[in-house]
Amino acid sequence: MNSHRLLGRVLVLLIFVNLLYALPAPQTVTTLPDPLLPKDATEYVRQTVQRELDASRNDHSHWRYRIHREDEKGSQDRDVVDTKDGQLARTLLINGLPLTGEQRANDETRMKKLVEDPSERAKRAKREKDDEDRLIQMFKAIPEAFIFKYEGADQGQIRLSFFPNPHYNAPNRELQVFRSLGGTMWIDRAAGRLARMDGTLFEDVTFGWGLLGRLNKGGTFSVIQDRVGDDHWEVVSLNVKMSGHAVVFKSINVKQKQSMTGFHRVSDDLTMAQAYRLLEKSETDAAVGRVSIEPRAQ
Repeated sequence: MNSHRLLGRVLVLLIFVNLLYALPAPQTVTTLPDPLLPKDATEYVRQTVQRELDASRNDHSHWRYRIHREDEKGSQDRDVVDTKDGQLARTLLINGLPLTGEQRANDETRMKKLVEDPSERAKRAKREKDDEDRLIQMFKAIPEAFIFKYEGADQGQIRLSFFPNPHYNAPNRELQVFRSLGGTMWIDRAAGRLARMDGTLFEDVTFGWGLLGRLNKGGTFSVIQDRVGDDHWEVVSLNVKMSGHAVVFKSINVKQKQSMTGFHRVSDDLTMAQAYRLLEKSETDAAVGRVSIEPRAQ
């Protein structure tokens, strides 16, 4: 999963509550952590965003990895395989424990439907394409929606702070979310790639005069990206913590934590059916003791 897509998912969570307040812009600083960097920090971010978009467009490699996800409902661990037809994932653990017979049967049914039903894959592909188009628009808007300033360098990464640009005119309601965010971004100096982005909600935000909802001050998100092989970068960590209420005191608790590990490349021509056989083989190997799937510590 490319960085702009997962970052965009974080921002979509924020859009859900229609953040509408702006923060004051910072003063521009001229002290550069590296004399070869553009004097204008926002221009440096613009170059980085373009590099991310180019990589997303041109890198068609496929990867297999393990994802651990936690939210209010519990946790799941999955073995994920990218294919030319989309992703296929087998659930390994639920709440740190191996699946029961019923859970395993349901998981098999889900996977086989994707493998065997072209219409199911087409529906998912359309949803993903619509999301992708919207999220690319959001990612492109970052250099215009924020003012950046250099804050220093940390172990080969350039650190920048960002604040809403008071002159940014959002072309649609979705992009108005940027008017309420501030935080810090880190860019890998050697690769010129986004390494991390942390954002914070600095005040309570209401919409519908407070009757429809409120998001509490202090909500945060953090996205970390890293090189996982060759020149391929992937998001390896995501942490979102938001709370509030919506529609007359219904609680909102958007808490999601994800970590992705064990990346290794698979064939760029891999089909969904081939991915299923790979996952099936791993399941068989685990059953006979050649692969150990240990429950995660609670």
